[in-house]
Amino acid sequence: MKNQNFDQEKQKEIRIITGSAKNKKLKAPDIEGFRAVQEITKASLFSMLGEKITDAVCLDLFAGSGNLGLEALSRGALWCDFVDESPESIKVIEENIVMCGFLEKSSVIRKDAGKYVVNTDRNYDVILLDPWYKDTSHRHLVSNLGNILKENGIIALFHGDELRMAPLIQGTPLVIADERKFGKSTITLLEKA
Repeated sequence: MKNQNFDQEKQKEIRIITGSAKNKKLKAPDIEGFRAVQEITKASLFSMLGEKITDAVCLDLFAGSGNLGLEALSRGALWCDFVDESPESIKVIEENIVMCGFLEKSSVIRKDAGKYVVNTDRNYDVILLDPWYKDTSHRHLVSNLGNILKENGIIALFHGDELRMAPLIQGTPLVIADERKFGKSTITLLEKA
């Protein structure tokens, strides 16, 4: 039992990989089933995004701990809005932002991701999404992401095997730019056609 608890704690350890906040350890929300993006997968994502992060205005939806948005800020993004509906996540994201020194480059919004996307008047260069994998009903959310994505912007969506992208983006201005699998996770990059 002790080893299982150690493994769960180890899995929740999160740190910034590179950039101005390199090696800062992030807190994880105490939410059952919370899964942080593993370092190797996160490194691969930012390798896929490349220079698009530099000076980008980012949105981190289903932000959880703020892991992805904080990594983007550390790598040179200008701004990041963090959106999550969990009060526990909001508290942790705010603490992580302060610890990384990004208070002047971010805002934290407690709201359902779908409602935020439909109601915001902001536009983004990079949109990062890491929703619960068991929830595959993102049609409404994904169909509206193109409305807030700037021209030449990119969306990075983490998902499990059950999620089929083609039906989700059918009838939207979005196309699959790249897709890579990492264990149980798949990263799909979407851009405007």
